[in-house]
This record gives sequence, C-alpha cells and structure tokens, in this order.
Amino acid sequence: MTRRRLFTRLGVVGTVLAVAGTLLIAPPAQGIEASLSAVTSSTWQTNASVQGIAVAAGKAYAGGRFTTVRPPGAAPGTSEVGQAYLAAFDASTGALISTFNPVLNGQVYAVAASADGSRIFVGGDFTTVNGQTRNRIAAFDTATGALVTNWKPSVSYRVKTIAVSGTTVYFGGSFGLVNGEERLRLAAVTADTGALLPWAPAVNGDVYAVDAADDASKVYAGGQFSTVNGTSQNTVTSLDPVTGAVLPFPGASAVPPPNGSCTTRVKAIDTSGDTVYFGNGGDGGGCFDGTWAADIATNTLKWKNQCLGATEAVKVVNGWLYKGSHAHDCANQGAGGFPQGFGYRFLLTEKLTDGTLGPWYPNTDADPNSATNVGPLAFGTGGDDLWVGGDFLNVNGTGQQGLTRFTNAAPGAAPAKPAKLQPFSVQPGVVQIHFPTVVDNDDSTLTYRLLKGFSNTTIATWTTKSTPWDRPWLHYTDTAVTPGEVTNYRVEVTDGSTTIRGNYSDPVTVASTASTAYDQIVGADGPQAYWRLGEPAGATTAVDASGQSNNGTYTGVTLGGAGAIAGNTAMTTSSSSGRMVGQKASSFPQQFTVEAWVKQSGLLRGGRIIGFGNSRTGNSGGGGDRMLYMRTNGSIVFGVNDGAQRTLTSTYGKNDGQWHHVVGTYDNGAMKLYVDGVLSGSAQIGAASLYYGWWRVGYDLTNSWPGGGATQTGMGIDEAAVYPYALTPAQVQSHYAAR
Repeated sequence: MTRRRLFTRLGVVGTVLAVAGTLLIAPPAQGIEASLSAVTSSTWQTNASVQGIAVAAGKAYAGGRFTTVRPPGAAPGTSEVGQAYLAAFDASTGALISTFNPVLNGQVYAVAASADGSRIFVGGDFTTVNGQTRNRIAAFDTATGALVTNWKPSVSYRVKTIAVSGTTVYFGGSFGLVNGEERLRLAAVTADTGALLPWAPAVNGDVYAVDAADDASKVYAGGQFSTVNGTSQNTVTSLDPVTGAVLPFPGASAVPPPNGSCTTRVKAIDTSGDTVYFGNGGDGGGCFDGTWAADIATNTLKWKNQCLGATEAVKVVNGWLYKGSHAHDCANQGAGGFPQGFGYRFLLTEKLTDGTLGPWYPNTDADPNSATNVGPLAFGTGGDDLWVGGDFLNVNGTGQQGLTRFTNAAPGAAPAKPAKLQPFSVQPGVVQIHFPTVVDNDDSTLTYRLLKGFSNTTIATWTTKSTPWDRPWLHYTDTAVTPGEVTNYRVEVTDGSTTIRGNYSDPVTVASTASTAYDQIVGADGPQAYWRLGEPAGATTAVDASGQSNNGTYTGVTLGGAGAIAGNTAMTTSSSSGRMVGQKASSFPQQFTVEAWVKQSGLLRGGRIIGFGNSRTGNSGGGGDRMLYMRTNGSIVFGVNDGAQRTLTSTYGKNDGQWHHVVGTYDNGAMKLYVDGVLSGSAQIGAASLYYGWWRVGYDLTNSWPGGGATQTGMGIDEAAVYPYALTPAQVQSHYAAR
C-alpha cells in the first residue's frame, strides 16, 4: 500500500498554491521580478546631498549641495576629490569622470538631458560657471564637457526643475524674471541657443517639478501654488506646451485641497508613454504623501496610492514606477503594503497599472544632519538602470553617501536562508513540519522545496509570495514514514537564479504511539510563538518554546505558581499592569490563532488574557485587538477590530478558580471562539485592522471593549501560544484533551 503525503491548508503539490481554501496558480519565480536588482552597483559617493540627476551619452550627471566626491567604500573624509555642486560618472562603472570638472559658485537643484543626449542642462542657485556669468541655468556639451558658450538665459532666482521636450527647455522654480522679462516661476527657452520663448504661465507659488508628455501634447507642473494664470490650480497644473494656457485636468482631484491640518504639494513628475505619474509630500498628520497617475490624452485619474511619507522622486524604468520617499505607512487607505511602525522604506516600486507596491525592497536611510533629512531626492535613468541621489548615508545597510545606482544585472538579490526546521512526530507514522517563508529583495515570488533525509529527496514544492512585512508560513504533513524511523528535513528556496538551502533539522524519530505530552502536541501544530510561562520566580525573560526566538519580557507578574499542565508552572498577574510581551513585532496578521489557559477567581474579576497590541512596553493605544479577555461575569470574549469592535462571547462563570482552555481563531474574516475545547461562537467579519504590533500575554486596556475593564489582579495564565493560521476544531480539541 502506498502511503499518501498529506498537505495542510497552505500545502501544495508542484506550484499550485492554496491560500484560504482557494487554489491559485502562482507566477514562476525569477531572479529579478522587478525590472531592477535590489543589489547596488559600484558607484562613487558625495559628501552631501544630490538633488538632480540625468543620464546621457554614457554618463550620469549629478548636481546638488556636495563639494567633494569619493570612491565607493571610502569612509567620509577619506580619498575625497574636490568637485563642487556638479559631477559626472561613468554610467556603466559608476566611476568619477575626472575630465568633467566645472566650477560653479552655488548649488545645483536640477539636471536634465536633451533627447539626443548631446547636452545637459543644469539649474540651481549659482551665478557663475567656470568664471563666466550663468545666472541659475546653464548647458554643457556631453561629448566635450564644455560649457555651451552661446546658451545663457539669465534667471532672477532659483531654478528648481528642468524638462526638455524636443527643441524646448521648460524650467520652473522661485524666479520672477528671465532675461529681464516677467516669467512668474515657469519659463521656456530654445534648446539650441537659449532664446526666451513666449510661453509664460503665471504661477503664484514656487514650482518644484515640471515635465512634458512624450508626445509633447502637454506640460505638467507641480509645486507650492494655488493659481495659474489666475485660475485656481491646487499644487498641480496641465498646460498647453505652446501657449501656456491652463488645460482641463479632472485627474488633479486626486490631490486634496489644503485645510487647517493638511497641505500637500506635488513634488515629483514623470511622464512615460500615455501616462503621467506624480509624487506628493504633505504637511500634517495623515496628509496625502503618495503617488497618483493620470491619462495624458484625457487628463483623467488612473489610480492613487496613499502611502504616508513624503514622495520626493518618481521614475518609470522598464515597466515599473520607482519611488523615492520616506514612506512609513503603506497600509493607509488600502495602499497595499506595510503598516505604521514597520519602519521607513525609502525606496519602493509600484505597478504602472494600479499603483500597488511591487517586489523591490532595497533601502537607504536619511542623514539626520543634512538640510533636508528625507532620504532619496532625485532619480535618473539611462533606460535600464536607476541612479538615486539624496541625503542618505547608507544603502542596504552599507556606507554609501549621497549617490547610488541599481541595474538589471543578474542574478539580483538572493533569497534569505530558510530557518532550520523543527519537525514533530506525535502520531504514529506522521511527521508535521511548519516553517515561515523568507524574503528576497527583488523577487517576492519564490519557490520552496522540502527535502527529506541526507539524500535531499524533494517531497513537497510550493511557489508563494512573501514581502518584508508579510511572510506567510508553509505547512506539510509527511505520512511516507515508518514508526521508529529516524529522518531529517531541510528547506531550499530559489528565485529562479539563486538557490539557498537551510540547515538540516535535528533528527526526528517517527512516533510509534501517540504522544500525550502537551508541549509536543502544541509544537507539532506549528506555533509562531509559544510561551510556557514556566520560568522560576524572579525571572524576567519568557522563553519562546516555538523555536522562532520570540522571547518575551515579564513585568508585574508572579512566577512559579501551579500551572494548568502537570510539570509546568504558570504566570500570575500580580498587578493591574502584569504582562509578558514578545520581543518580535508583526504586521497586521490576517490569519492567526491565540491560545492560553486561564484561571481567575472572584466576582467581578477578569481581564485580558492574550492578544495583539501596538506597544511593546506600555499599554496599547485603544487596547489593541485580536485578543481574548474575561468579562466581570466570567465570560470569555474574543475580540477583533475590522473598523468596528467585533466580539464573540462565551457563557459566563469562568472566573470560578478553575483552569480553562481558551482559543480564538481568525482566517481572513472568519472568527471563532473555543472554550474548553468546544466552539462557543463564530462570525464572518471584515479584514482585521492594519497595524504593526506585538503579541502580549496578560494586562492591556480593555475598557473600551464590550464588558471590558474587569479587575485583572490574580489572574493565572499558562501555556500561551500564537499560530500563523487558524487551528481546526480537531486541533483545538486535541490541545484541550492533552491536559
């Protein structure tokens, strides 16, 4: 008889991925799923921020506040070469082109190239170049590096942005005059001689970004303005490329109007094909900081992504929109990514079709001592690369100041090494295996193979998606084993180019008889955290028995009391703040189980047992959710917030001084409560609230929840566990029966 290999809810054969009961055919893994590798290519650095970049004629031109440049890997202050405000680098090697050494007397904000790459145009605060008068805008020949002698428009104040369209150079900034003629913050000159054109939109505030449609049908400008040509225009406008007239722009409704708590401005524009892309930065909590796209032909809105964290640069490269920002909340209003608290992601990519986040996760930081302190400020591309300039000090955790670049060179980033497996065998002829997926910084879709024995025989294959903020678990039940057999397992993961193998598991002996050990039965079901809470009195650290190294910290508890499970002690909340908090944070779990044993005595006593919260040390704002708590009447409540407080409540009287097994499960809206192995309630609700937090055992605020706020002192809690999926009724019953 042939034994079957049993796959759990998330198990798959071949590359068919089962998620929440639905079979999905996942796209094949590849070395670089985004159009660029997340691995940086060797590039020289600057000693201060880069604010404008253009790639032309095999060179990358960077302008900014810097005064010196240095080789890759060189620490600040070492191997520096004097090169103030403007420098050129080899587009293939990233090396400094030392023969291009113009002398400017002020910083550069904007760099743009002609369509044929024969010239670059730079704008900023300078008034001389190579000793010659050049008031805030100048042109250079890319073949010779020489300043173009007959191209010298005179601009009265800062030039912040430049765009070249055919034979026309459009520019914007803070100026009021060009060649002595009124040009209110926008102007145009010819690309060959710099002759002033009659194009003269009148803008009542500074212009930060300008770009022209690829077909030259429209010019777009954004900045700190509210009117153009006397017409109300909220920070963005679409203009006739010849007359400067304001064109209808229904898509601009994506930008909310300023109010007392929010003012947002368009800070970056990139046109590509039939679409124009915008990046916004806002002042005020929750103010629009995201990206949006409009159809150039109709000027109607295509999509809007509301990540929070000001966007400073956008650029289309090979079918993806790359974004430079200090994004800190991309779960905001359905933006499709990580929640507040996860940290800053200074580099992201988005799909051109809908703006959702793509599979590209390199990162920079921001120089806290810089004038800007925002991270990436400028992008440039030669078509198959992305040059990034800004005020950062590090890229991907390695020192690299001011300038870096990414290419599509294979193999790209490698997947992280899979964790060492912890197989369990608690039933005769059965081995259970659970493990988290890993992250690859430029390929979110990876293929995993479960290997058995030292022969590395493949027994299961999955293809699934993971991101730095959402790493699903995979589960497998192996029945092709013999009672008494000793074997081991390991996982390998591939992105299509690079394969990484995890370490062999410790040997597991296949059970001949069913185990009755509670901790083994729990371990076999794959908890992502399992705190037995059996440390001796005086201990401050709760050991995570799941193998996932999520140890916790005790505060305000008494340890060493009699527990629910023979041979193990329990935790008692000795004060109103008594709790244990795991050290590892998680992002908005949408599949989970919370489980514990609880004992409480006395009328009107109850309290929080286990759940999720947004604070590692103090009380969670709003009390958190995804929690089990006891009401004053002794009923057990399972609470999940899907925009409203949703609860399931058991019968009362569980504050009777006896140990009770309590479990709450949630699977993409399906929530269930079990008490003492029996289903006590179920409901179908919406998606659980999106935030970054910690799993916590014991006290937290429940006052705002139905029946919450009971006196917590004296509550015993034991064998607390959290799982990355919803336990089945049979699993819950087996845990209860194992006591």
